[in-house]
Amino acid sequence: ADAMIVKRLFTLLLDLGVVVVTTSNRPPEALYEGGINRSVFLPFIDVLNKRMSVVGMGSQYDYRIDRAIEAVNGRTNKEICSSLPTYVSPSNGESARDILEEWFADGGGSTRKEVVPVAMGRRITVAKANDTCGWFDFGELCRRPLGAADYLAIAERFSTVLVDNVPQLGANTYNEARRFVLLIDALYEARTKLVLSAAVSRDSLFVGFDAIVESNDGDEEIAVEERGEARARQHRTQNPRGDEESLVIGEGGSSSSSSTTIIRSKDGGDIEWSATGRIGVSLAQLSAVREVSFSFKRAESRLAEMSGSQWGKQRSSSST
Repeated sequence: ADAMIVKRLFTLLLDLGVVVVTTSNRPPEALYEGGINRSVFLPFIDVLNKRMSVVGMGSQYDYRIDRAIEAVNGRTNKEICSSLPTYVSPSNGESARDILEEWFADGGGSTRKEVVPVAMGRRITVAKANDTCGWFDFGELCRRPLGAADYLAIAERFSTVLVDNVPQLGANTYNEARRFVLLIDALYEARTKLVLSAAVSRDSLFVGFDAIVESNDGDEEIAVEERGEARARQHRTQNPRGDEESLVIGEGGSSSSSSTTIIRSKDGGDIEWSATGRIGVSLAQLSAVREVSFSFKRAESRLAEMSGSQWGKQRSSSST
């Protein structure tokens, strides 16, 4: 639906002679890749290439990370030592809890349970909050069926958000990783201060993965595997009939004609998305999985920028 809306909007603006300047994480040819009924969208790609000047930004230079390094280098040792870190690992370390407690105390007011209103009349309960800070466990935010609207409501309510017990994120935590990236995006756009307590260092938080389409007796399926590992099929256990032994896990129950399900081999090995044998469904899921993997780089970059001491101050000053 979003793709069709963008198509109609841009076509109308260009027909009216409006000068349009826009950015994208993908070149025109890769827009809505794997989407349902993409053939309807393809003529719009031709319009973009013909009526707009496409400039590819092929640089590997990450301005967010470099600005964060420059901000640290420009501060005195006293300033660096006196400020609290915004990323603490490991989360079970002796000082991790103390650091989070200091951040929370800085929020002011009494500690309380709070209900935050969300769009469409929904609500989200915050177990530990004060005047300006909300403290969450990773599971509360990313192992429950929450979405962008919930994270936007949290970002609007609190100027500082603490997230405890963040695990390493990769192919075996696909759903959690997807929600965590949404959370980072919402807090970033709102310039909300984010403080994390994680199992691993920030450089090791996201483990890249890829998705491939595999075929077995004519049925296509999507296998999700961490980069650098052997193909998932080479490590799967077999039952006496030669079929894969698998468990249905995560959301969705079991496979049906209109849905896909995450499954895991009984030896605890690879995670894969089992499609229904319809190549259209497989391609749509392939695109979605790869988009999450691609978003890891943006999330890493945004986390680096959000770790700066100046992050969030503009929002605080503008709201007073």
